[in-house]
Amino acid sequence: MNEELKRIMVDDLNLDEAALRPETSLENAGLDSLTIVELSVNLSEQLGLQISEEELQRAATVGEIEQLVEQRRREA
Repeated sequence: MNEELKRIMVDDLNLDEAALRPETSLENAGLDSLTIVELSVNLSEQLGLQISEEELQRAATVGEIEQLVEQRRREA
């Protein structure tokens, strides 16, 4: 997993690092609607990536969020 994304999810969102495997569903990783909003804000503020809450909610797994982050990095 991308170290910056992992740091945000563990340190800023207080998610369990052990649950952040690519195949883990957002719900099982602890990502609810409020946490997804916080993740969107943190990605923007800390990494300069504009990813909406709706885009993050459409991801089915932690791995899909990581793919979305990497895609935005390539586009930037």
